[in-house]
Amino acid sequence: MNNKRLVAVAIFLQVFILIGQAKPSEFPDLQGPYLGQKPPGITPEIFAPGIISSGLYTRDMAISKAGDEIYFCIADGGWSMIFVARLLNNRWTEPAIASFSGKGFLDFEPHISPDGDHFFFLSNRPPPGLEARKGWAYQHIWMMTRTEKGWSEPQMVAAPVNTEESEFFPSVSNDNGLYFTRNKKNGVARIYKAKFANNRYLEPEMLPFAIPEKGLLFNAFVSPQEDYLITCALNIDPTNIDQDYYISFRTPAGGWSKLIRFGPEINTPEDNANSAFVSPDGKYLFFSSSRKDPARAEFQNGTTLRTIINSKSEPGHGASSIYWIDAKIIEELKPKE
Repeated sequence: MNNKRLVAVAIFLQVFILIGQAKPSEFPDLQGPYLGQKPPGITPEIFAPGIISSGLYTRDMAISKAGDEIYFCIADGGWSMIFVARLLNNRWTEPAIASFSGKGFLDFEPHISPDGDHFFFLSNRPPPGLEARKGWAYQHIWMMTRTEKGWSEPQMVAAPVNTEESEFFPSVSNDNGLYFTRNKKNGVARIYKAKFANNRYLEPEMLPFAIPEKGLLFNAFVSPQEDYLITCALNIDPTNIDQDYYISFRTPAGGWSKLIRFGPEINTPEDNANSAFVSPDGKYLFFSSSRKDPARAEFQNGTTLRTIINSKSEPGHGASSIYWIDAKIIEELKPKE
């Protein structure tokens, strides 16, 4: 073997070794609002694929008033945690488990009050004086206050909001009214509002939607101005055989309009509606969806394990992902006076 070939072989081996030792892909340089993602139009798109919507079971969105913090939830097997990405020095940090989550409890459904001062979320943390229990034995709303050093330690929201029933999915209006779901032991889920006065929450009142006794209303997002709310529903009418998204608007008299079902661009067959959120600037509707991408090929004989693993590590295979769409869709559903 001549010297030139020896040199060539040596270079090849060095490159091969360097490739083998290459570090995992670095987190991309993301700048601008919403993780630098291109805004959607009137067709829903997966939000931040590979960054937030990763193929894991992902749902729930909360965005800070300034738009520099994005919180979301990932659940897998026996754990559920809240993640956060922050805009620091004009660049987004890689999403990581939030400082208050990942402590051995199940955390879900983050929500930041419109003034940015309070952070609410669902957790199975034990109420004061009780022992921790596995699973969703406890489902209650917890709250933190923003301080100069970050969020305070979580505190369980006091009665009459939290009771021996299950309370979850908090959403706060400009007047600090707290909307949430209460699921009673008989399995009936309804949306409630607790007004805030004299530095405490008053007795919650159930929103008076006319639905069948066995129908379920749950996980409602309310706009800060309380001019509309978006809720998940099941069995409230003959067509509602899946968990679907519905919207209701404030009436001139101060009540709520009849629930209006979103169209097929939001509700897809055999999908599960779980959580909706509208960005603080009112421009985009975010919602979780377990829809499957019809362009994906079905697994067949001969499909390699690597192909399956890669497919499951991308959104759109049937696990819940977060989608977003132009919020003009809300105005289009508003009843014409």
